[in-house]
Amino acid sequence: MSFRSMLLGALLPTLLLAVQPLPAQAPPGPAPPAGAVPLQPAVLVAPTRIVFDPRRRTAEVNLTNTGTLQGEFRVSLAQMVMDENGGVQEKALERVPGQVALQDLIRFAPHVVNLKPHESQAVRLQVRKPADLPAGEYRVYLVFRAEPPPSAEPVAATPAKGIAIHLTSVFGVAIPVLIRHGATSAKVALTGLAKAADGRSLSFRLERDGNQSVHGDLQASFQGVNGKPRTLGEVNGLSVFCPNPLRNVAMTLDTPVPEGPGTLKVTYTAPEDQGGGLLAEGTLEVR
Repeated sequence: MSFRSMLLGALLPTLLLAVQPLPAQAPPGPAPPAGAVPLQPAVLVAPTRIVFDPRRRTAEVNLTNTGTLQGEFRVSLAQMVMDENGGVQEKALERVPGQVALQDLIRFAPHVVNLKPHESQAVRLQVRKPADLPAGEYRVYLVFRAEPPPSAEPVAATPAKGIAIHLTSVFGVAIPVLIRHGATSAKVALTGLAKAADGRSLSFRLERDGNQSVHGDLQASFQGVNGKPRTLGEVNGLSVFCPNPLRNVAMTLDTPVPEGPGTLKVTYTAPEDQGGGLLAEGTLEVR
Protein backbone atom coordinates (compact mmCIF):
# COMPACT_ATOMS: atom_id res chain seq x y z
CA MET A 1 0.00 0.00 0.00
CA SER A 2 1.41 3.42 -0.82
CA PHE A 3 0.53 6.91 0.30
CA ARG A 4 1.75 10.27 -1.00
CA SER A 5 2.48 13.34 1.04
CA MET A 6 1.67 16.36 -1.09
CA LEU A 7 2.97 19.92 -0.75
CA LEU A 8 1.73 22.65 -3.09
CA GLY A 9 2.68 26.27 -2.98
CA ALA A 10 0.79 29.42 -3.34
CA LEU A 11 -0.73 31.22 -2.37
CA LEU A 12 -1.31 32.98 -1.90
CA PRO A 13 -1.63 35.23 0.50
CA THR A 14 0.28 36.01 1.31
CA LEU A 15 -0.17 33.50 -1.53
CA LEU A 16 0.89 35.45 -3.57
CA LEU A 17 1.75 36.34 -1.19
CA ALA A 18 4.87 34.30 -1.94
CA VAL A 19 4.64 30.63 -2.97
CA GLN A 20 2.95 28.71 -0.17
CA PRO A 21 2.63 24.92 0.52
CA LEU A 22 -0.80 23.34 0.63
CA PRO A 23 -1.58 21.17 3.66
CA ALA A 24 0.45 17.98 3.75
CA GLN A 25 -1.52 14.74 3.61
CA ALA A 26 0.01 11.62 5.15
CA PRO A 27 -1.39 8.41 6.67
CA PRO A 28 -1.43 7.93 10.44
CA GLY A 29 1.42 5.98 11.93
CA PRO A 30 5.01 6.37 13.10
CA ALA A 31 6.93 9.40 11.86
CA PRO A 32 9.60 8.71 9.21
CA PRO A 33 13.12 8.39 10.60
CA ALA A 34 15.40 11.41 10.58
CA GLY A 35 17.46 11.77 7.43
CA ALA A 36 15.18 9.48 5.38
CA VAL A 37 14.16 12.13 2.79
CA PRO A 38 15.80 11.24 -0.54
CA LEU A 39 17.34 13.42 -3.20
CA GLN A 40 14.59 14.63 -5.53
CA PRO A 41 13.52 17.27 -8.05
CA ALA A 42 12.18 20.60 -6.78
CA VAL A 43 10.44 23.42 -8.56
CA LEU A 44 10.79 27.21 -8.68
CA VAL A 45 8.46 29.40 -10.74
CA ALA A 46 8.58 33.06 -11.74
CA PRO A 47 6.59 35.20 -11.67
CA THR A 48 4.46 34.06 -8.72
CA ARG A 49 1.34 35.95 -9.83
CA ILE A 50 -0.22 36.59 -13.25
CA VAL A 51 -2.78 39.30 -13.98
CA PHE A 52 -4.60 39.47 -17.32
CA ASP A 53 -6.30 42.84 -17.85
CA PRO A 54 -8.42 43.65 -20.93
CA ARG A 55 -5.27 44.61 -22.86
CA ARG A 56 -3.23 41.49 -22.06
CA ARG A 57 -4.04 38.08 -23.47
CA THR A 58 -0.80 36.06 -23.20
CA ALA A 59 1.86 35.44 -20.55
CA GLU A 60 4.74 33.12 -19.70
CA VAL A 61 5.76 31.43 -16.46
CA ASN A 62 9.35 30.24 -16.16
CA LEU A 63 9.74 26.83 -14.50
CA THR A 64 13.14 25.84 -13.03
CA ASN A 65 14.22 22.54 -11.51
CA THR A 66 16.23 23.56 -8.44
CA GLY A 67 16.58 19.99 -7.19
CA THR A 68 19.34 17.42 -7.51
CA LEU A 69 17.58 14.97 -9.84
CA GLN A 70 15.98 15.19 -13.24
CA GLY A 71 12.24 15.66 -12.78
CA GLU A 72 8.93 15.46 -14.56
CA PHE A 73 6.62 18.34 -13.66
CA ARG A 74 2.91 18.15 -14.40
CA VAL A 75 1.07 21.42 -15.00
CA SER A 76 -2.64 21.75 -14.24
CA LEU A 77 -5.34 24.21 -13.18
CA ALA A 78 -7.02 24.28 -9.77
CA GLN A 79 -9.49 26.36 -7.80
CA MET A 80 -8.56 27.58 -4.33
CA VAL A 81 -10.63 29.44 -1.76
CA MET A 82 -9.14 31.76 0.86
CA ASP A 83 -10.76 32.30 4.24
CA GLU A 84 -10.75 35.48 6.31
CA ASN A 85 -7.52 34.47 8.07
CA GLY A 86 -5.57 33.82 4.87
CA GLY A 87 -5.96 30.02 4.92
CA VAL A 88 -6.26 28.39 1.50
CA GLN A 89 -8.25 25.29 0.58
CA GLU A 90 -8.20 23.56 -2.80
CA LYS A 91 -11.53 22.77 -4.47
CA ALA A 92 -12.24 20.70 -7.53
CA LEU A 93 -12.85 22.57 -10.77
CA GLU A 94 -16.44 21.79 -11.71
CA ARG A 95 -18.91 22.86 -14.36
CA VAL A 96 -21.95 24.39 -12.68
CA PRO A 97 -24.92 25.56 -14.80
CA GLY A 98 -25.15 29.34 -14.77
CA GLN A 99 -21.54 29.84 -13.58
CA VAL A 100 -18.37 30.57 -15.54
CA ALA A 101 -16.19 27.47 -15.99
CA LEU A 102 -12.80 28.76 -14.83
CA GLN A 103 -10.91 25.96 -16.59
CA ASP A 104 -12.21 27.25 -19.94
CA LEU A 105 -10.75 30.75 -19.49
CA ILE A 106 -7.07 29.72 -19.69
CA ARG A 107 -5.21 27.65 -22.26
CA PHE A 108 -1.63 26.66 -21.42
CA ALA A 109 1.19 24.54 -22.83
CA PRO A 110 3.03 22.33 -22.26
CA HIS A 111 1.15 20.19 -19.74
CA VAL A 112 4.20 18.11 -18.83
CA VAL A 113 7.75 19.46 -18.51
CA ASN A 114 10.89 17.31 -18.11
CA LEU A 115 13.84 19.20 -16.64
CA LYS A 116 17.36 18.28 -15.66
CA PRO A 117 18.74 19.87 -12.46
CA HIS A 118 18.99 23.65 -12.86
CA GLU A 119 17.31 23.51 -16.27
CA SER A 120 14.44 25.91 -17.11
CA GLN A 121 11.50 26.06 -19.51
CA ALA A 122 8.67 28.48 -20.09
CA VAL A 123 4.99 27.55 -19.81
CA ARG A 124 2.85 29.71 -22.09
CA LEU A 125 -0.63 30.93 -21.10
CA GLN A 126 -3.41 32.41 -23.22
CA VAL A 127 -6.75 33.89 -22.13
CA ARG A 128 -9.91 32.58 -23.78
CA LYS A 129 -12.91 34.78 -22.98
CA PRO A 130 -16.38 33.79 -24.17
CA ALA A 131 -18.34 36.54 -25.88
CA ASP A 132 -20.95 36.66 -23.11
CA LEU A 133 -18.47 36.76 -20.18
CA PRO A 134 -19.83 39.12 -17.46
CA ALA A 135 -17.58 41.95 -16.30
CA GLY A 136 -15.53 41.13 -13.22
CA GLU A 137 -12.46 39.28 -11.98
CA TYR A 138 -11.96 35.53 -12.30
CA ARG A 139 -9.25 33.60 -10.43
CA VAL A 140 -7.75 30.21 -11.11
CA TYR A 141 -4.44 28.68 -10.02
CA LEU A 142 -1.69 27.24 -12.18
CA VAL A 143 -0.25 24.24 -10.34
CA PHE A 144 3.14 22.61 -10.90
CA ARG A 145 3.67 19.15 -9.38
CA ALA A 146 6.95 17.28 -9.42
CA GLU A 147 6.52 13.55 -9.96
CA PRO A 148 9.19 11.45 -8.21
CA PRO A 149 11.27 9.24 -10.51
CA PRO A 150 10.31 5.53 -10.48
CA SER A 151 13.66 4.63 -8.90
CA ALA A 152 13.26 7.05 -5.97
CA GLU A 153 13.68 5.43 -2.58
CA PRO A 154 10.69 5.77 -0.23
CA VAL A 155 10.88 8.11 2.71
CA ALA A 156 9.99 5.29 5.10
CA ALA A 157 9.06 1.62 5.14
CA THR A 158 7.26 0.48 8.28
CA PRO A 159 6.01 -3.12 8.31
CA ALA A 160 2.74 -3.56 10.22
CA LYS A 161 1.16 -7.02 10.30
CA GLY A 162 2.68 -7.89 6.96
CA ILE A 163 1.68 -4.61 5.22
CA ALA A 164 4.48 -2.22 4.28
CA ILE A 165 3.68 1.50 4.40
CA HIS A 166 5.76 3.63 2.04
CA LEU A 167 5.81 7.44 2.04
CA THR A 168 6.93 9.28 -1.08
CA SER A 169 6.99 13.08 -1.21
CA VAL A 170 5.52 14.97 -4.16
CA PHE A 171 6.39 18.66 -4.23
CA GLY A 172 4.85 21.51 -6.14
CA VAL A 173 3.76 25.12 -6.20
CA ALA A 174 0.64 26.99 -7.22
CA ILE A 175 0.38 30.57 -8.42
CA PRO A 176 -2.79 32.69 -8.83
CA VAL A 177 -3.89 33.69 -12.31
CA LEU A 178 -6.32 36.64 -12.32
CA ILE A 179 -8.44 37.43 -15.39
CA ARG A 180 -10.03 40.88 -15.31
CA HIS A 181 -12.77 41.59 -17.82
CA GLY A 182 -14.63 44.84 -18.34
CA ALA A 183 -14.74 47.52 -15.64
CA THR A 184 -13.14 46.37 -12.37
CA SER A 185 -12.01 48.32 -9.31
CA ALA A 186 -11.46 47.92 -5.59
CA LYS A 187 -10.93 49.96 -2.44
CA VAL A 188 -9.36 48.76 0.80
CA ALA A 189 -9.30 50.09 4.36
CA LEU A 190 -7.00 49.10 7.22
CA THR A 191 -9.03 48.91 10.45
CA GLY A 192 -8.83 47.61 14.02
CA LEU A 193 -5.09 48.12 14.44
CA ALA A 194 -3.86 46.74 17.78
CA LYS A 195 -0.54 45.57 19.22
CA ALA A 196 0.23 42.55 21.34
CA ALA A 197 1.05 43.09 25.01
CA ASP A 198 4.73 42.37 24.37
CA GLY A 199 4.78 44.65 21.32
CA ARG A 200 6.19 41.95 19.06
CA SER A 201 3.19 41.58 16.78
CA LEU A 202 0.24 43.54 15.39
CA SER A 203 -3.29 42.58 14.43
CA PHE A 204 -5.66 44.40 12.08
CA ARG A 205 -8.13 43.90 9.24
CA LEU A 206 -7.90 44.71 5.55
CA GLU A 207 -11.46 45.45 4.42
CA ARG A 208 -11.95 45.21 0.65
CA ASP A 209 -14.80 46.62 -1.43
CA GLY A 210 -15.39 46.24 -5.17
CA ASN A 211 -15.19 43.58 -7.88
CA GLN A 212 -11.39 43.24 -7.95
CA SER A 213 -8.76 41.72 -5.65
CA VAL A 214 -6.14 43.88 -3.94
CA HIS A 215 -2.46 43.04 -3.62
CA GLY A 216 0.27 44.94 -1.83
CA ASP A 217 3.07 45.25 0.70
CA LEU A 218 2.77 46.01 4.41
CA GLN A 219 5.14 48.16 6.45
CA ALA A 220 4.90 48.94 10.16
CA SER A 221 6.75 51.98 11.56
CA PHE A 222 6.95 53.96 14.79
CA GLN A 223 7.61 57.65 15.27
CA GLY A 224 8.40 59.03 18.70
CA VAL A 225 7.46 62.54 19.78
CA ASN A 226 10.86 63.99 18.87
CA GLY A 227 12.32 61.26 16.67
CA LYS A 228 12.31 60.04 13.08
CA PRO A 229 10.11 57.15 11.90
CA ARG A 230 11.61 53.70 12.48
CA THR A 231 10.64 50.66 10.44
CA LEU A 232 9.54 47.80 12.71
CA GLY A 233 8.61 45.15 10.15
CA GLU A 234 7.54 44.43 6.58
CA VAL A 235 5.44 41.83 4.77
CA ASN A 236 5.44 41.73 0.98
CA GLY A 237 2.86 40.33 -1.41
CA LEU A 238 -0.27 40.19 0.75
CA SER A 239 -3.58 39.77 -1.12
CA VAL A 240 -7.26 40.05 -0.31
CA PHE A 241 -8.95 38.08 -3.06
CA CYS A 242 -12.35 38.86 -4.52
CA PRO A 243 -15.06 38.10 -3.41
CA ASN A 244 -13.71 38.11 0.19
CA PRO A 245 -14.76 41.34 1.95
CA LEU A 246 -11.91 41.25 4.49
CA ARG A 247 -8.77 39.56 5.69
CA ASN A 248 -7.59 39.31 9.29
CA VAL A 249 -3.85 39.92 9.50
CA ALA A 250 -1.41 38.94 12.26
CA MET A 251 1.91 40.68 11.55
CA THR A 252 5.07 39.63 13.38
CA LEU A 253 7.55 42.48 13.82
CA ASP A 254 11.32 42.38 13.48
CA THR A 255 11.62 45.09 16.15
CA PRO A 256 9.12 45.35 19.05
CA VAL A 257 6.97 48.46 19.33
CA PRO A 258 8.69 50.96 21.68
CA GLU A 259 6.87 51.90 24.87
CA GLY A 260 6.20 55.41 23.57
CA PRO A 261 4.96 58.00 23.57
CA GLY A 262 4.63 57.99 19.80
CA THR A 263 2.58 56.91 16.80
CA LEU A 264 2.48 53.41 15.35
CA LYS A 265 1.61 53.33 11.65
CA VAL A 266 0.92 50.48 9.23
CA THR A 267 0.79 51.19 5.50
CA TYR A 268 -0.48 48.94 2.70
CA THR A 269 0.96 49.96 -0.67
CA ALA A 270 0.81 48.61 -4.20
CA PRO A 271 3.97 46.86 -5.48
CA GLU A 272 6.44 48.97 -7.43
CA ASP A 273 5.47 47.31 -10.72
CA GLN A 274 1.90 48.54 -10.11
CA GLY A 275 2.86 52.12 -9.29
CA GLY A 276 3.65 51.74 -5.58
CA GLY A 277 0.72 53.92 -4.51
CA LEU A 278 -0.79 53.93 -1.03
CA LEU A 279 -3.78 51.57 -0.77
CA ALA A 280 -4.61 51.97 2.94
CA GLU A 281 -3.08 52.92 6.28
CA GLY A 282 -3.88 52.76 9.97
CA THR A 283 -2.41 54.45 13.04
CA LEU A 284 -2.33 53.79 16.78
CA GLU A 285 -1.19 56.19 19.49
CA VAL A 286 1.24 54.54 21.91
CA ARG A 287 1.46 56.17 25.35
